[in-house]
Amino acid sequence: MRCFAAPVVFVMLCLCGCGCDLDASPDGSDRLMVMTYNVQNLFDAYVTGNEYPEYTPEEGWTADAYRRRLGRVAQAITQGHAMVPDIVLLQEIEHANVLQDLLREHLSARGFQWFAATAAKDSAIQVGIISRFPITDARTHSVQGNRPVLECEIDLGSEKLVVFAVHAKSRREGVAETEGQRIATSGVISRRTDELLRKHPWRPVLVAGDFNGSADSYLREGSSYQTALVPFDVLQAEDYAKNGSLLVSGGVPPRGIWYTWWLDRTQLLLSHADGSYWYQGIWETFDQILLSPAFFDSCGLEFHSGQVGVGQHLRDEKGHPNAWNVRTEAGYSDHLPVYVVLTGR
Repeated sequence: MRCFAAPVVFVMLCLCGCGCDLDASPDGSDRLMVMTYNVQNLFDAYVTGNEYPEYTPEEGWTADAYRRRLGRVAQAITQGHAMVPDIVLLQEIEHANVLQDLLREHLSARGFQWFAATAAKDSAIQVGIISRFPITDARTHSVQGNRPVLECEIDLGSEKLVVFAVHAKSRREGVAETEGQRIATSGVISRRTDELLRKHPWRPVLVAGDFNGSADSYLREGSSYQTALVPFDVLQAEDYAKNGSLLVSGGVPPRGIWYTWWLDRTQLLLSHADGSYWYQGIWETFDQILLSPAFFDSCGLEFHSGQVGVGQHLRDEKGHPNAWNVRTEAGYSDHLPVYVVLTGR
C-alpha cells in the first residue's frame, strides 16, 4: 500500500513554552506518562459540513454543550492521577481547533502547550497529540482509503521521542472483511519505523492509539488469517511482518519487535486490567501503546508500567466504559484511557 503526504496542523500555544529536561518535567517528576484515549467524537459547535449529523444545531448541539463536553474530556485526561499525563494521543477529534480549545480552556494550566493533529479532508474525525513537552516536528502518513497516521518528534531535553498516533479501520463492516485495511495502516507504520530505526537504531519510538484490534487478535481469530498485530513467536510471523503486520511481544522485545503490556502477564496482574473496550460482550485491548526495544536497553527512557483508566466516573455500574451520549450529554467515552509510565535515566 502506498504512503501519501497528508495535511497536518502543528501548533504551539502562545503561552510561555520552553524546552525542559525530563528531570525537570512540568510536575517535577522524573517519570514520563503517555496516555492514549479515544474520546468518542469530540466536535465543536461550528458547522463545516463534515461533522456527524447529531453534532449540528438542528439536532440540538450548541456551543454550551460543546464547552461542557470539553470539560468532560479534560476531566478524563486528568482524572485521579497524582501525576498528570505528559503526552496524550487522542482519537475521534474533529480537528486541531478542538485541541486548541481543550488546552486554552482546561489544560494549559497543567502544562500542556503543544499540539498537533491530522487534517484529512475526507474524514470527519482526526487523530491528535497534546504535549507538555515541545513538539519539534510533525508529519502525517496517509493510508489510501483509511485514516492517516500522525508522526511527531517530541523534545524531552535529554533525548528525542518519536510518537505515532493511530486510529485504524473499525470492525463495523466485519472483522475479517476489514482486517486488510488495518494491515494497510500497520504496514505504513512498519515501513516508516523501519526507515527511522535504520538511521537511529536506539531512538525511543512509541506507536499508540485505537488499533481496532487486540494484541492477541490473531490467536482469537484461530490463527486463520493475517492480522495487523501478530505475536512475534507464531509460526508465520516473519511472513506476516513482510506483508505489513507489526510483531508484538509481552517480554523484552528484540530488534524489530514491539512491546505491548497487554501481553505481559505481570503487568496485567499489577494493573488489574481486563481491557479498554467492551465489544460484543468481550473485553478487547484495542487501545495499544507499542514500545520499541530502546525502552528496555537500560539507557535513557525505560518502561516502568502500564495502566488503564480506573476513575469510577469513566465506568458504568457494570464496570464497562461509561460511553458518551450526545442526546443526554452523559458519560465520557466507549473506550477507557490507557497509559504507560516511563522513567528517565
